[in-house]
Amino acid sequence: MPGRLTDPGRFAGSRPLIYFIVGEPSGDQIGGHLIRALKEQTDGAVEFGGIGGPAMAAAGLESLFPIDLFSVMGLDYVPRLCSILRRMKQLERDIALRCPDCVVTIDAQALSGHMGRRLARRGETLVHYVAPTVWAWRPGRAQVIARRLTHLLTIFPFEASWFEPLGLPVTFVGHPAAEPDPPDPATVAEFRQRHAGAGPVLCLLPGSRRKEVRRQLPIYRAVIERLKDGGPPPVCLMPTVESVRKLATALTADWPAPLIPLPADDTKYLAFLAADAALAASGTVTVELAIAGTPTVVTYNLPWLEGKLARLLVNTPLVSAVNIAAGEAIMPELLLEQCRPEPIANALAPLLRDPALRRAQATRIRAVAQTLSVPGRKPSEIAADAILRIILEKSCDE
Repeated sequence: MPGRLTDPGRFAGSRPLIYFIVGEPSGDQIGGHLIRALKEQTDGAVEFGGIGGPAMAAAGLESLFPIDLFSVMGLDYVPRLCSILRRMKQLERDIALRCPDCVVTIDAQALSGHMGRRLARRGETLVHYVAPTVWAWRPGRAQVIARRLTHLLTIFPFEASWFEPLGLPVTFVGHPAAEPDPPDPATVAEFRQRHAGAGPVLCLLPGSRRKEVRRQLPIYRAVIERLKDGGPPPVCLMPTVESVRKLATALTADWPAPLIPLPADDTKYLAFLAADAALAASGTVTVELAIAGTPTVVTYNLPWLEGKLARLLVNTPLVSAVNIAAGEAIMPELLLEQCRPEPIANALAPLLRDPALRRAQATRIRAVAQTLSVPGRKPSEIAADAILRIILEKSCDE
């Protein structure tokens, strides 16, 4: 495969130690694929340390402690701040003890930023995977990040222009949503028939954090109630990550339409492809849906104060990465004060009931999604190759 590190023996018998700092479910999925790719490219001659979630554990990481503490956002950090700082100190001590060849932080910008600042002072080789969204808000962060990191792995092709002029080496690896191989059409058809039959099918994606799920699902319920007034209610498929599955299931116990909870593993891609449309909280999942070609309405709701702050800080009129890459709202966005049942239902109903409209949106989002990956290569392979080359270059310089 082009660009692949083909000679693991160049490590001269040593087993490089790669240390991960991952604090969220989305980063855990990325980390799981990356660990497997690193093992493959070194024939298993590599060691891992740090923290990650269940996907990384399944790939072979023994996490120093559970990452649930970090899976919060916004003002939710405040009551946990003392515990979070203690865990960060623990990470720093462990890194000093183990002396890794490279530290890889993945997403989770608050955690990665704080740890990156401290580790940069120690002279650690520091790679960050998933660039902070300086193109959306606080662009001045790019200069700080460029001074701190050894290398940046980006998931969008337009991000390099924000960092390379500042002297930070960048590798575009492609969006993590391009990682899984798509299921074959027959498997998708069987999945849909088994779960939903011939009626309309809606994929519900309320978010990966508990606060997100609590805010989004009551709104989604009211949307379904409105959809029932104009025709048969859709069968709802709801993939959720393990950390919010019990909560989401409890909040949908008396759902006004047939609802099928699903694990957010490979099954979710079957759900994306089987659904006529999706109702999704803004985030990584909107790119996954675009790659699947699933017509989508994007929502996000915040408490009043956080919403006001978001309006002041965000410097782009669009929030979905697919829409930003396209330069227009291919996926309708109903955010903050617009995140109400009536406008959401008005945007979603035509996608569920009009096959021609569904095909039109699917064609447009697939075209954008093709620009978010490297043809013929998986993101984890490119990322693993970049990390191993950095380690090799470092060993040659010492």
